[in-house]
Amino acid sequence: MQVRDFYKKYNLMPQLIEHQLRVGAIVKLIGGDRDAILTALVHDMGNMAKFSNLDKHWSMEQEKFRARYGKDAHIATSMILRESGLDKLHDYIQIEAKLFEEIMKQGDLNRTCKPAVLTLYADCRVAYDGVVSLNDRIVDLETRYNEKRTERSWGPKLEEYVQSLTEIDVTAITEAMVEPLFDELLDYEL
Repeated sequence: MQVRDFYKKYNLMPQLIEHQLRVGAIVKLIGGDRDAILTALVHDMGNMAKFSNLDKHWSMEQEKFRARYGKDAHIATSMILRESGLDKLHDYIQIEAKLFEEIMKQGDLNRTCKPAVLTLYADCRVAYDGVVSLNDRIVDLETRYNEKRTERSWGPKLEEYVQSLTEIDVTAITEAMVEPLFDELLDYEL
C-alpha cells in the first residue's frame, strides 16, 4: 500500500498529513534510509485523537476515530501500526517515544536506532505552519503549552548528533526544500 492510500484509509486531516510529510521529507534530506523515512511518515497516525477546535465534519470524524482507537494519540498510533502489520515501524516509533523521554539520561545517541533518532529530530523541526529552526520549534511548543520544554536541554545535542550523520547542513533545511518531496513520499510503499 502506498503512503497516500494509508493516509486515506485512516481519513487523516490534511494538516496531519502535511505534518507527517514534512517530517518524512526532512529525514529524506538528511539521508535517512527507507525505514527511517517510513517511520517519519507514520509517526503521528494517532494524532487524530488529540486535535481540538475542529469544525463539524472533522469533529464527527474524530469521534469515529476515538471510538475505534481511544483518546490517547500514542496508543492510537500503536494500534494503527499493529493492525496494519507495520510492526517494525511500530517498534521504531516506540523507541522514538522512549528516546524523547530519556534522551538526557542515556546520553549516548550512538546506541539508538537511526529511524527513531531521525524521526525525533525531524519532528522537532516542524511547527504547525511548516519547517522552522529547532529553537523556533521549542519556542512554539513553550508558547502553545505555556510551560518550559525538555527539548530546550537536549535538543541542541540531538541536532549536533544528527549533523554528524550527514553531509548537509541540517540547520539549513527549510520549508522550500521539503514541499517538493511530498508527492514522491506519498508514493512510497509501506
